[in-house]
Amino acid sequence: MARLTRSESQARTRHCLLQAAADLFRRDGYAITSVEKIAEAAGFTKGAVYSNFDSKEAIFLEVLGHEARENVMQLIAALDCAEGRDAVIDVLADWASDRCRNGGWSLSVLEHARSTAPGSESSRELEAIVRECWLALGHYLKDRFPGVRAGAEMLGALLFEIAYAPALTFLATPTAGDLIRLVLPHQLGFADEPAGAALID
Repeated sequence: MARLTRSESQARTRHCLLQAAADLFRRDGYAITSVEKIAEAAGFTKGAVYSNFDSKEAIFLEVLGHEARENVMQLIAALDCAEGRDAVIDVLADWASDRCRNGGWSLSVLEHARSTAPGSESSRELEAIVRECWLALGHYLKDRFPGVRAGAEMLGALLFEIAYAPALTFLATPTAGDLIRLVLPHQLGFADEPAGAALID
């Protein structure tokens, strides 16, 4: 087996650290997860972490950004395969319910946001990740359904905030999918009257 070059070894270490961090942040949350725990889970020293990342916060934001973008790409790929409006609603309802059943990320994001000074660089980066996801999903739905009533960011925010609602991670009913099925037909223009106020920006 060929010996890894220095750059290959560093890339492998970085990948292992990010994977271990993702598992810990998802399972234990942001506050409990420490640099020491990430290093131990990945099989490296704390020094290896700091040779690749400036802080726990930097690891968290990189992991979150990657996970968020992958999730949106997978969701949109599933939506592309959904034929017709009912199938689209089914995909989004199933996605939302799955996100809530695996709600570690929503709680980690809240913990990070509470520990970060408003207006700081990391706070702005977190906001950029969240808004990027809202816009990606919102624009997809607006492009596909001309009758959409909401602005892209508002529609994406509505669906993501249902999918990642903290209370829905531990309550059996209603499910996130139930809420998606309640509001989405109206917001996509499938009904004569909107459910509540139209979300227009």
